[in-house]
Amino acid sequence: MKTKGADNFRVPRWEELPSIPQYLDQVLLLLEQWLGPYLSHDGKQIMTRTMVNNYVKLHFLAPPVNRRYDRLAIASLFVIAIFKPVYTIEEIAYLIRLSLGHSERQVAYNQFCDYVESAVECAFNRTSMEKEENPDDPRQLLWNACNAFACQLYVRKIYLQDALSGGEGKEGQ
Repeated sequence: MKTKGADNFRVPRWEELPSIPQYLDQVLLLLEQWLGPYLSHDGKQIMTRTMVNNYVKLHFLAPPVNRRYDRLAIASLFVIAIFKPVYTIEEIAYLIRLSLGHSERQVAYNQFCDYVESAVECAFNRTSMEKEENPDDPRQLLWNACNAFACQLYVRKIYLQDALSGGEGKEGQ
């Protein structure tokens, strides 16, 4: 049985990200357009200028060139925005480095998109995501991280959001 909350959850693939470097306000708007309906709660932005500036200052994100962020930085911000409710920025940076060290950037990012979308679909349909067994691939960690995010999103959208706003919080059961 399908439940509310993530029917159309989709992350833009590498090819859909802007190929021309973007100003921070443009990047934040892009994140809100794609992820805001799923990740924002209490009317808060999913990412702020201050957060992004801190990620750059702490070397978790490449600095902008002429105040513009390239496609890799934008893709990294999508990964950060999705994982930040579940993991620390240090843990997220490790997952990004691990994936980039194993595949080309577009392949790594698109695989992340596939994993996270599959995990969300499975969580909201109450099924299990098929695990691709490959003991030589350190990104098995990424598969598990995406599942953890999907479970957190499911609990927040289906139970906590309604319960904390005074609703029953039992939709989808």
